Amino acid sequence: MTRPLAIQVDVADLAKGAGEGGHFRRVVALSEDGTSLVVATMTAGEGVATTELTFRLDEARALAERVLSGDRRAMTQPGLARILSATAALLFRVSLAAGAIQETPDGGGERDGHLRDQPAADADEDPDQ
Repeated sequence: MTRPLAIQVDVADLAKGAGEGGHFRRVVALSEDGTSLVVATMTAGEGVATTELTFRLDEARALAERVLSGDRRAMTQPGLARILSATAALLFRVSLAAGAIQETPDGGGERDGHLRDQPAADADEDPDQ
């Protein structure tokens, strides 16, 4: 089934790197009706993406609130990191475009997509999700 999507976030898929068909991208797209997000991968220059995950925005909000409240069961939901990251990336993009928030300078450092200055994940966090 083909659905029209408005791509909001487009980033390099560091896990897949460059393959036979070119560089892989991960996209986060808002559904045409504005109620769901789709996380998909695609080869750069291609117009068709392979869906990895689809979720409703109200589900993402409820999940984020449960995690923030300390709900241990919510913290083990499969795809949690991808759901919350995709939602945050989209919300930042929309908020920046609307002027609601302003991007701060990165202090002159190079951005390479790695979070080298971040502490290691806790034992209960799955880095592959």
